[in-house]
Amino acid sequence: MRNILLIIIGLVSVFLSSCQKEIEVDIPDYDRKIVIEGRIENGSPAMVIVSRSVPYFDHIDLQTLMNDVFIRDAVVTVSCDGVSEQLQFTLCEDSPVYLAYVGRNIIGEPGKRYDLRVEIGDTVFTSSTTILEPFHLDSLWLAFANEQDTTPTTRIQLTDNPATHDYYMFQIKVHGKRLHDRLWVTSFPVAFDDATFNGQTVNYEILRANPSSLFESTMTDEEKEEFYRVTYRKGDTIYMKTSLIDYDGFQYWSAMTYAISLGQNPFMSPAPVPCNIKGENVIGNWCGFASTIDTVYYLDDTQLRRRLVRR
Repeated sequence: MRNILLIIIGLVSVFLSSCQKEIEVDIPDYDRKIVIEGRIENGSPAMVIVSRSVPYFDHIDLQTLMNDVFIRDAVVTVSCDGVSEQLQFTLCEDSPVYLAYVGRNIIGEPGKRYDLRVEIGDTVFTSSTTILEPFHLDSLWLAFANEQDTTPTTRIQLTDNPATHDYYMFQIKVHGKRLHDRLWVTSFPVAFDDATFNGQTVNYEILRANPSSLFESTMTDEEKEEFYRVTYRKGDTIYMKTSLIDYDGFQYWSAMTYAISLGQNPFMSPAPVPCNIKGENVIGNWCGFASTIDTVYYLDDTQLRRRLVRR
């Protein structure tokens, strides 16, 4: 029996060693694209980020971002109702990278169409979007798993309009004792349509998910634990932004979220990301957001307050 065991171990060792082989992978040349991501929301001016895409394996630092990724000399123009405004490249707290082309005079209004034009040298890119009528949730509350649970999630109830095909997007901010979100964080799910519940009243659990990891290297372990949590703690003020977007925006944000969630493996087959920017060698999206904001305060286990902030 002992001899048979030794033979088996020897055969397995030979088999495993024979399977080890060094391979060389030739990474094809990367075709860099122009990336244009822009938004205009009811009550706010337009914000557009213009950059160049970078290969997956490239090293990215602040100098690279400023000199090789961000495009700072584009001419970005937004037009509505015959009025045009050139956006200025400036510091912007609402931008993930603190820099963006930002408007001042044209403010988003429901029911209006907004045309975008981006000029980079002799190349022109264009797009159009519309801000729909804002939508209001029926209710937003903190959902506890049981009586002992002290880390709830958020849950919503909404009544869908049967006369329209709607696309919903959700974003969350948390202001707490140790966590203060600067940006709106995409939720999970980030967006969905009413194909399965047209005209019905439904409720969903909405999780805070996929925050940007751009500045993760500057965080302590404790800050990372706070930043990447999906549940809430006593003392948190939770803001939820509910937006109606158009079909192009829904397609883009759904695809982007999928790519972020499953794209940690660089060898997986990349899924195409829809783009509504017209032009050559460009990716991105120009989207109108019709938004309302709800607020929930997590005071303690029994005393919860809710305030609806409407724009």
